[in-house]
Amino acid sequence: MNEEDYERTASSFHRRIETIANAVDTMAPGLATATSLLTQAMLDDRKILVCACGRDATLASHVAVVLRTPMDAAPALPAIALHSDSDSGDAGHWRDLRTLSRDGDILLSIDTRSDIAVAQKYIQFAETRNLVVISLSEKVELSGGACIELHAEDQDLRSELAFMASHCLREHIKQMLLGE
Repeated sequence: MNEEDYERTASSFHRRIETIANAVDTMAPGLATATSLLTQAMLDDRKILVCACGRDATLASHVAVVLRTPMDAAPALPAIALHSDSDSGDAGHWRDLRTLSRDGDILLSIDTRSDIAVAQKYIQFAETRNLVVISLSEKVELSGGACIELHAEDQDLRSELAFMASHCLREHIKQMLLGE
């Protein structure tokens, strides 16, 4: 590896580490609220519908798997990914969400775009179904839910913050359930 390749790689790592370090203050309140909501949903036998559209679809699948994977003595959460390759969700996506959602379920919305248009659609949908919303996105106003704010200069970095948040949620839920 030459010096230029190393510097490019090191610079990329440092930028990501700095973004994560700077995100703690904006993400921590949403993570704390989301942890409580997800833990209570599990105790109340509710499910978690992890939803995303477009390039965030694979992130929704990952987040659902992370939440469904048991961690030591902590149980897995009942999470399922509902996503669409379309940037705003196709008719089948919204039909599936209507079919599978029940009163009191959690709609965990992922929208790493800066315009938060998809997050707003999920919030509007949730209001019609009495769902609790947890949004992984730029700041959105929620009533009774949680927004885990993803502040970063570009969509790739916001995706990395969402990825990291899913692992933090699983760890925090374990701590809450097991009293660690």
